[in-house]
Order: sequence, then C-alpha cells, then structure tokens
Amino acid sequence: MTHEIAPADGEFDPTVKRSRKLRVLMAHWDGSGNTPPQRALARELNRRGHEVHVLSHDTLAEAVVADGGRFHALPSAPQWNPAQPRTNEEEGAFVVQNVVGSSAFAADFLAVRDAVRPDICLIDAMLISTLNVAIERRLPFAAINHIAWIREGACAGFLNSIIATLPGAAAGSTFFDLLERAPLVLATSYPEFGTQPKTASNTHFVGPIREPVAHDPWQRRSPDRPFVLVSLSTMFQGQESTLRNICEAVSALPIEVLVTTGRGIAPNALSVSGDVDVRSFVPHDAVLPSVDLVVTHAGFGTLMYSAGAGKPTLCLPNGRDQNDNAARVEALGLGRTLSPDAPPAAISSAVMNMLGDEALRAASRSFASGVSRFGELTRAAELIERAVVVESLPQDGDINTSAVIEPTGPDVKLQYRCFQSALQPEN
Repeated sequence: MTHEIAPADGEFDPTVKRSRKLRVLMAHWDGSGNTPPQRALARELNRRGHEVHVLSHDTLAEAVVADGGRFHALPSAPQWNPAQPRTNEEEGAFVVQNVVGSSAFAADFLAVRDAVRPDICLIDAMLISTLNVAIERRLPFAAINHIAWIREGACAGFLNSIIATLPGAAAGSTFFDLLERAPLVLATSYPEFGTQPKTASNTHFVGPIREPVAHDPWQRRSPDRPFVLVSLSTMFQGQESTLRNICEAVSALPIEVLVTTGRGIAPNALSVSGDVDVRSFVPHDAVLPSVDLVVTHAGFGTLMYSAGAGKPTLCLPNGRDQNDNAARVEALGLGRTLSPDAPPAAISSAVMNMLGDEALRAASRSFASGVSRFGELTRAAELIERAVVVESLPQDGDINTSAVIEPTGPDVKLQYRCFQSALQPEN
C-alpha cells in the first residue's frame, strides 16, 4: 500500500479525519533561517499525535529531540556547521556539492525513507537533488519553501544554475518550475515578499509559522529613548566588519540598542559603548513588540518576523537571497537598504532618519495589520494531514539512478559567486 497526494485547493474536506496517526519524515539542513518554521511544524505535528522523523545535520540533533522528533543522522553526506567561519567561496562550494545538489544527501534520504516508510515526506526546498528523486519516484511529499517567490532574483538564478546540471525530473526546469511539480508546497512567507502575482494551485502561503508564544514585556533600560534591534543572522556569514560598523554607529546615538550575534560571533568580540547591550541570542518575538527599528542583514526569517510585527527594517544585505529580500522591503515601503560596507556615519544617519520617518512607521503598521504575525501553523499541519490519502496503488515506479548525479560545471560556481556578490545598493 502506498499513498498519493490529494488536491489542496479550496476548503478543507470535513470528511478527512486527523485521528489516524501519520508517520512523517522531514529532510532539511542547518541553514539557519530555514529551520525555525520547519521545527515549529515538527512540534505541531507531534502535538497532533503524529510520529515525526527528521533527517538533517548533526548540529540539529538536540533540537529535533527537544521538538519531540526522532533524529536520523546523514549516513554519507558531509556534515555542516553554520557557526564555523568560512569564506563565501568555501560556503558556496559546500552548499552546491553537499546540500543543494548533493547526490549523497538524496541517497541518504532514500535510505532513511526506506527504513522509516513514512506516509509523507516534508523536504526543504533547497535540497534540489532530494526534491528531484522524490519527483522521479512519485513519492508522497510536500516541499517547504522558505525563499521569496522571485523568479528573476539572484537566489533563483543560483538554484537554477544547479538544476540545469541535473537530468531526470529536473531537466529543463527552473527552481520554481520544480516546485510547481511537487504535490504540495508550503511557503513559509508572506506572498507580498514575492514578485509573482499568482502561483500554482499546489502552493499555499502559510506565513512565518511558529507558535504564538506570549512573552513578558521586554525590560527596557531606557524606555524614554527609541529602541533598535540589530540582528545579522544566527550563523556565520562573514558579517563581522558590517556588525562592527553598526555597533560603532549606534554607540554614539541617543538610543537604546540590543545587538544579537548568533552562533557565528561571540558577544565579547564586539566593542560597544553607550546604551548598547550585546547578547548571543534573544528570541525576536520577545523583543519585537518594544522595538522601533530593526537593523538586519535582510535574512528572510528576520524580515518576516519584523514585517509581521509592523517594524521597519534597515537592510545591509550580505549575499545569499538577501539582496532580493532587501529590494522587496524597499518596494513595499517597509524599509531602506545600505551596502554591507557602509561606514558608521552612513549607518548612523540612516538609523536616525528612519526613526523620525512617521510615514515609514505607518506603512509598516499597515502591512502588519493585513497579515498573520505568527503565520498559520495549524493550517500548515492540516494541509499535510489532508494531503495524505490512503489508496491501494502500484508500488513506486522504476528508479532513475541518473536523478542523483552530482551537479558539475563552471556555470554553477560562477552563479554562486554572482549570487553571493550581487551588486549592492548605493548608500
């Protein structure tokens, strides 16, 4: 007995019961911003009585167990530690060969799937080779997309360059074409941050899903001053010089500042003065209600949280999908952009100007009023439950072993370099 994916259009079918316990296999990687929505989904499925298995990097093992899941280590794909310092070129080579286009990751997924025999698989959309084999074998799965729906963006171009090297299901496709071939896509973002007015019927925007946890009001040190949150990723992305310039810029201003450094930089590595507090980690949801402005690298997760809370953002994009994201922030009137190399004086000026911009604050509040701040976690889980329709079907089709061929060629590396070093906006 195997399973197929039911259409996900329209209202939920009330005849579909969720009393049946499902076995779910999630496959993702420790890429920082991609993990919070997938961890939240794992917790929600676990709360609903389902058995959740997770295949990922060892750095997430403890988190998986804490979420109530069963962790599966990668049998052969190389490990990845996002806190380890590396150059953009080193990161690019690893991501291309060992994550996005990894034949080893795809093979590990198939091996764990054969052992677990899940009712449905949930696959991180950046695992292109893994998506490819799932499509090839017509497996029951949903793609979890944490990337803005921008077909013309640098991020899509990078992913397209990898897909172009793959045969089988991916041949002749783009990244978003591949997603449209998935039985179900859960987009963990607000559709306004994409540029495509309409997506395929298999795609559902569920927002930046997480539990709506109530936090005590943030304890302000200087409640009479504007409050600024500075956050440049929870992982190492070569952001030290940018963060140091920001710290120098805000230290001299009459504002209260909270800086979070994440796993990549130790708080004591930064020199600050004035009303600036530096910590390795603070849950954004705990502090955002009190914040007047967010200074960020324009990572998608940070932008979703900020936009959902109605907070303007000053973006200093540093590669990956961040230039695409920052451009959407400006197009939506929710913030401004500087180069990651902007000097402290330019950053100081931008911060003070934005704090005094009532139109910007009003636009940010207006956007937040039209979206769900915490996304639609319950709906995401219901879509997965509804997608699993038990049928008596033929077993999986013939295996196309070419679907796990490693991506190669100079165009892939060139696209990644362009993706990482896309032209930065003027100060």
